[in-house]
Amino acid sequence: MSRNSKWIALMLAFALVFTAFALVGCGGDEGTDEGTTDEGTTEVTSIKSTADLKEGDKVGVQSGTTGEGWAKENLEPDGIIVVPYDDILLAFSALQAGDVVGVINDLPISQDVVKDASRGLEIVQEIQTDETYGFAFSKENTVLRDAVDWALAEVIKDGTYDTVYTKWFGAPPMSMPEAVSGVTAKPAGSIVTLTPGKIIVGSDTAYPPFENVEGGETVGFDVDLMKAIGEKLGLTVEFKSYKFDALITGLQAGSEFDMVGSAMTITDERKQSIDFSDPYINSNQSLAVKKAQ
Repeated sequence: MSRNSKWIALMLAFALVFTAFALVGCGGDEGTDEGTTDEGTTEVTSIKSTADLKEGDKVGVQSGTTGEGWAKENLEPDGIIVVPYDDILLAFSALQAGDVVGVINDLPISQDVVKDASRGLEIVQEIQTDETYGFAFSKENTVLRDAVDWALAEVIKDGTYDTVYTKWFGAPPMSMPEAVSGVTAKPAGSIVTLTPGKIIVGSDTAYPPFENVEGGETVGFDVDLMKAIGEKLGLTVEFKSYKFDALITGLQAGSEFDMVGSAMTITDERKQSIDFSDPYINSNQSLAVKKAQ
């Protein structure tokens, strides 16, 4: 082969290599337009609060709950579609399936749901609705009420509260309940209970993770919190199962249990017939969404 022939062959080989690289480059760009802007940068959209919801988005709620009422009042006027479900777990399943983009629900219950990592969900916002749960007492047993308020403050102060909360809800509290009683010291009077040395707590023990019966034993957030409170007071704690609708009348009767611990919302109506402790948990609403992939 002459020098000119070798040169021509070399140029042809270079051209072929260059063309091959160009084709590979073009092939690698296929499909990259999806999810990019005109400048070629990836456009990531995510929901971090209800402010990120847009017209036509669907959010799941449980029928007849505070969450449904809040969503209809605050989201529907902006064109967001509120989808009610008979069971809140159905709403979370719809979120996993992509049928809704978010779920509005009680914060503690939502925390319990999303702590299962296999669901791929997260809570991105606590929505203030000023709902709180309290322990309930007979109006005649103010010493026990004040003693529980003092012990609750001590349990919060020493970090036990955070430990118990994280155990049952999978994450620390997003906000802390605020004391309103003004109790700062353990009452000087004697604590009177049905059984000396023991606090019997009436509870509808079918509301996990607050209280539930497993293997014949009552367990849950309320149970562990009350046991910690009992330790501060030098008293043992026993939970007694009772129907929720009968808890207030049972407490007033004064023969079944000393107090109520059953995820009971503090309301002005209930305060007419019973006393409440300081709030022991904030039950605000929350927005849960799918985790960004």
